[in-house]
Amino acid sequence: MITEDLRTRELTNILHVLDRNSEIVRDHLIKKMKESLNIGSRLIDSELEGMAAVFRPIIKSFYSNLVQKDLEYGTIKSINGMIRLAKKLISDGIEPNTAEFERRLDLKFPSYLKNDQTGRQCKRSHPNFPRLKSILKNTFRAQILGILPLLKVQSKEISYYDELCRAAFKTEARCKEVLQMQTQSMKEGLNVIKEDLSILNIITGRDLIFRVLQKGFNKKIDDFNREIELIFASEA
Repeated sequence: MITEDLRTRELTNILHVLDRNSEIVRDHLIKKMKESLNIGSRLIDSELEGMAAVFRPIIKSFYSNLVQKDLEYGTIKSINGMIRLAKKLISDGIEPNTAEFERRLDLKFPSYLKNDQTGRQCKRSHPNFPRLKSILKNTFRAQILGILPLLKVQSKEISYYDELCRAAFKTEARCKEVLQMQTQSMKEGLNVIKEDLSILNIITGRDLIFRVLQKGFNKKIDDFNREIELIFASEA
């Protein structure tokens, strides 16, 4: 018979591994967020090269002091919220695609929407926002489904994100499939914004900011795919 003490130790080990995985994923996502913001800053500089000199410091200051700082603040809160939700789903034994899974997503989505970098930059009163909101819900769901396998890895011999990624997804193809689930809904969200840039809740440079968002998104997809290839190439 399994003693109560043994069950307690097993549970402690499981929770320890879950906490370890959560920290690895959190650190990785925050690192990627900061890389994205740096790309955005460089793209802003590139876009400003063709603009009249008098407007450059105004636009640059607006992006750096308002847009960029707001994106960083909101994204960190989103990352923390998604990891907390994923951990709770695992610890409570809630499987994806069940009624309880969907109920908990519905419960947490308003908080995600409040902090999501796309939602934060768009007007809730705009006629296209309900469509965008629905797409952001799909993005939220896809991100949780992408985080869960990473947190569920039980191997004790893992210290780095690359190791965790290989253990969770097994193959490069599966990892790219999970990425594509997330980026597809993100792309749909950008398309809604593109239809009418007045949805952007910014006072100046909407065209420029959207170009930066679009170019930054495309570059990050390429970067993510290359990163996945490198992660699994090391196992070849």
